[in-house]
Amino acid sequence: MTSPTMPDPAPARAAGAWVPWLLTMALFSLVIALTVGILKSLGGAGLPEAVLAGGTAFGATMGLCLAAVTAVKELRRR
Repeated sequence: MTSPTMPDPAPARAAGAWVPWLLTMALFSLVIALTVGILKSLGGAGLPEAVLAGGTAFGATMGLCLAAVTAVKELRRR
């Protein structure tokens, strides 16, 4: 008895193609974080508050970048 074979999945893109995109997203997020930190410190905030605001900005920007990639992939699937 032969087992049914599964069709070959669509050719997967190389895993290495994600590396430049992730680096670009991280660099963009870092620029945003530095900008927020500098603006916060110019506004009279202390170092801990500026670093915390920059870290928050980094996390939010990175999350938005990753969400945008997911949304585009889902829209292309339809």
